[in-house]
Amino acid sequence: MSGGRRPDWLVIARREFLERVRTIWFLAVTALGPIGMIAIIVIPVLLARVNNGATVQIVDHTHALGAPLAEEFGKLGWKTEIVAETTDEPTLLGRIRDGSINGFLTVPSDAISGSGTIVYQGDNATNQLVTIMMWRINQQVVQHARGVAAGVDPAKLEHILTPVAIESKHTTGEASGSSAGAAFVLGYAVMFILYMAIILYAVNVMRSVVMEKTSRVVELMVAAAKPQALMMGKIIGVGAAGLVQIAAWMAMAVITITYRTQILGLFGVAGDGFTLPPLAWTDAVVIVLYFLLGYFFYAALYAALGAMVSSDQEAQQAQLPVTLLLLIPMLSMQVVANDPRGGAAEALTQIPFSSPILMPMRWLLGGSSGLDAAVSLGILAISTVFVTRLAGRIYRVGILMYGKRPSVREILRWLTY
Repeated sequence: MSGGRRPDWLVIARREFLERVRTIWFLAVTALGPIGMIAIIVIPVLLARVNNGATVQIVDHTHALGAPLAEEFGKLGWKTEIVAETTDEPTLLGRIRDGSINGFLTVPSDAISGSGTIVYQGDNATNQLVTIMMWRINQQVVQHARGVAAGVDPAKLEHILTPVAIESKHTTGEASGSSAGAAFVLGYAVMFILYMAIILYAVNVMRSVVMEKTSRVVELMVAAAKPQALMMGKIIGVGAAGLVQIAAWMAMAVITITYRTQILGLFGVAGDGFTLPPLAWTDAVVIVLYFLLGYFFYAALYAALGAMVSSDQEAQQAQLPVTLLLLIPMLSMQVVANDPRGGAAEALTQIPFSSPILMPMRWLLGGSSGLDAAVSLGILAISTVFVTRLAGRIYRVGILMYGKRPSVREILRWLTY
């Protein structure tokens, strides 16, 4: 006991927590998180407005599609011009090269019959929105031309080709659906924040261990407290700082998405309403539990890595296997989002290496039952205790080892020591 009153781990945890939250960098990063979330919403919209005015030239070999295509592109705010069909491709490519146009659309003479292919070439062709709009407008104009050629009444044809309004709503059958886009954005935001928080603060534990080890400060600390108390105090203190920061980030994320229209209005941009799915208190409990257990799981691994190495350079190399374990759930995010009730999503959210990242997202998308979450949490909790105990054995020996990286045989000996 330190001073006969407080446990050693609590004293160390308090020191680690205060050492971080009092720094200007902690305050700056905590403040920059909300600013970054606002920027994520505002900047793409502003950039889209800047890039909205594309200049496109149309080479129409049908003598029928050029005018309606130019009219439809004009509705998007694009500048369109029908050029002579004798204009060759090198000339048009040269205009793209010198910046006088963004692209050109070549309409072959057999486009209406369906034999030919309409081709767009431009410096904005990689823009997915441009590709989608090109496909939609060309489909609409060509279908209209085919109907006219077949003798269909123009009024009936206009009615037939009117786009159907479609809205996707996410529901698990328990209540009326909410916006599918909003549900995905919320689940993705929670997943990304948890990933960033876990990896940032778990790596912070490793760097703190390496710094104290290389500066020999740890020798003084071991004289005052047991190695296990040092490791647990460090993990808890850094985790508490992380919990404060993640709470601020998540609160700002919810506020930013909820008041998206008003925030965009402050910058003179009109935005569509974006309604978040209803969040229950159980959702917050699930998110916090997975953050805490996931953080302890990975922080113990990183603390053990920090005890095994003797320099920051060695630490960068040694952490690669653990970092790859965190990258796997990030790469598998779309699997869970596409089918939250599927077998692959269920398997990924039961494995302790990936469940802290993916299970909150699956839960928010309605793909997990209470029993699934309870089993996943149980597996993660048991795994965390097991990993923490193994890490503690490595830490108590490795923290005072200098000069060389231990071999696998030596690490196994530490685990059984």
